[in-house]
Parts: sequence; C-alpha cells; structure tokens
Amino acid sequence: MLNSAILMMFLYTNFVSLTEVHEKIAWGNQVHDHGAYPYFCSIQYPDHEAGPSGYRHFCGGTLVQRRIMITTAQCLRNASLVPQLRILLNSQNLPYFDHKDSVFKIKNYELHPDFLKQRPYSMHDIAVVLLHEADTRPVTWLELPFKRLPVDTEVRMLGFGLVENERPSFLLREATTSIKNDRKCLDEKTGFEYAPVYNFCTQNSEGAGGCYQDAGGPAVWEDPNTKRSFLHGVLSSEQSPCDKFHTDVFVDVFAHLEFINDAIVRFTRNELGCPKTRKAEIYDY
Repeated sequence: MLNSAILMMFLYTNFVSLTEVHEKIAWGNQVHDHGAYPYFCSIQYPDHEAGPSGYRHFCGGTLVQRRIMITTAQCLRNASLVPQLRILLNSQNLPYFDHKDSVFKIKNYELHPDFLKQRPYSMHDIAVVLLHEADTRPVTWLELPFKRLPVDTEVRMLGFGLVENERPSFLLREATTSIKNDRKCLDEKTGFEYAPVYNFCTQNSEGAGGCYQDAGGPAVWEDPNTKRSFLHGVLSSEQSPCDKFHTDVFVDVFAHLEFINDAIVRFTRNELGCPKTRKAEIYDY
C-alpha cells in the first residue's frame, strides 16, 4: 500500500512538472503530424557550426503561391546575406534538411517601401519573395485573406524559434492565440511597436507566443464553414525572455494586399520578360 502511494506521488509530481514546462513553451505544442503545415518555410543562413547541414534557421515564412513566400522585411534587411540564404519548405516538421525536403533559393524579393521610414517599424514589416523555382508538391500554400478578422478570433502561430529555456526548437511548434483589441495592444506595447489597422496583436491564456527566430512566421485562420486556411498575419515582434507571458504583434496581411499583389505582378512581368510600363508623358500644349 505504501509502495503504491509512493508510486502515485512520483507519477503525479512528474505529471505536474511536465505540464508546467508545457505551459511555458514559447510556441505551445510540438507538431508531430508530418505534412500538417506544408506552407511553412524555414529561412536559413549558412553557419559552419550548425552541424552537417551547414545552415541554421533564423526566420519563418509562408508560401502563398508555388513560388511566392511572405515573410517580414526585418528578415531580409541584410541585402548581402540574401543570396546566401536557403528556404526549407516544411515536410518533416524539422529545421534541418532531409532527403525528402524541398530547398529553394531567393531569386527576387521586395521589402515594403515604407519599412523603417516611419515608426512603429512593425507597421510595414513585410516582404514578398520569389523562389528560384516552383514548389511541385500538391497544393501547399495558404490563401491571402479576403477580410479583416474581428477581435477574439483565434489564429494559429507556427515557428522553430527558441523555447522557454532559450534553446532552439528542433521540432515545429504551434500555438492557438486570440486577436485582442487595439486598446489592449497599445497598452501592452506602450504605443511604440503597434500601429492600428496595419498591425494586430494576440495572446493566449498560457502565455505562449513568439520568441527569437520566430519572426516572419504566420498567423493562420481557418474558415469554420469552408475549412479553407488563410494567411492573416506575419509575426513582427519577438519577445524575450521566452518564458514570459507573450503579447505578439503581427503585420496585418489584409492591410498590405496592394503591396503584395503589386510585387507579385512585377515578379511575373520580369519572369515573362515584359517591358516595364512607362510613366505617362505630360505635354504642355
């Protein structure tokens, strides 16, 4: 009887410790279902200390077409580094290359023209990327949004960023968070890192959220009626320490549709070799 009681206490203690750790994980739950999020992209830079792969994850991204990825502008600020980057499309939920994985280079990209020109910098922290070739897998991309989401809508976050102990995650993680109203977002961010209309912020009851290397990751909304999934946000803020209660600021994709669509059109014209459109000449009669 005593042995049984001791065993039960041991199991309970371990259960509590595990759940406490789980609640503090920066990105919530590990993703074990292979192929669950094929649209998620790991942006990686060359690092000779990163092991056999020679690359290390540092930002997230999302496919919205076979050759088009959306991420944050901050992830591509270093123009000299961009040609060295590789894009690993998710299939195994791992941040390192497997023989089944698809790896791409960046052929072209555009940062939002107003990025860093006005504060808060999160306002236009968004970039559109053209991959060097198309993803040939079956439909693997997210749709662009057709409306703005209301307060209290739940969205899913994804990332390979640091977890609560400040160590890298070696398995893709997800968390379900809710969109908060602008007043709460401004209170949480003191009005410096948040711009109504152009940003939205999220929280969840466990405090899960983004940390280092999660920037560029998506906020995904699934339409409960059609089961179609849409890219509604791109993570701009990265809070530290990773074990604190998180409020995450996203760039609102719906507010930047004109920039995104115009960039895609320019990429398409360049790929087809179309001449640039001349500005209309004005004559003084």
